[in-house]
Amino acid sequence: MTPARQGLRALSFCLATAMAFGMVGSLAGCGYHLRGMTEVAPTFERVHVSGLSRSGEVYRTLEQQFANANAQLVEDSRQATAQLVVEDESIERRASVVDPTANVRQYELRHEVTYHIELPDGSRTPTQRISQARNYNYDATGVLASSSNERQIRSELGELVGELLFYRLLAPVDRDTLIAPGEGG
Repeated sequence: MTPARQGLRALSFCLATAMAFGMVGSLAGCGYHLRGMTEVAPTFERVHVSGLSRSGEVYRTLEQQFANANAQLVEDSRQATAQLVVEDESIERRASVVDPTANVRQYELRHEVTYHIELPDGSRTPTQRISQARNYNYDATGVLASSSNERQIRSELGELVGELLFYRLLAPVDRDTLIAPGEGG
């Protein structure tokens, strides 16, 4: 084999290796996960959720995430190994870009959930918040298209907040920050 051919072969191997690492990195960074691969701590095998509509996107996403992890959301709080208490859920729309004639050109949608977790021993985590926002363009002449766009973004934000909430439940509970039963929070 000539030196030029050996160099070409080495270059091809390097490019193939770089492409393989790139594909693995892009899969890891895009949020792709194999079903059932996430494990929850025994404390969160059966979680009761209060303060969320069961028909809402956040609840449905949580339900799917728990099912994928071989855990479940339970309707009866007595069957639960932990309680997820949603203190507040809000979706706010506000103008983010206004043109010189005072017409709104872009809105921001913000989906926020305030919650705490109650553990089987009666202790609870401090109140926490998850918030996600997206901007979208608004055209007064295309109200139907803008409304459809807003509905899609609301749905996506609900899914994202549900996923973030699920992954927060996977994080280890910091025992030093727990609030004892009967204490304020």
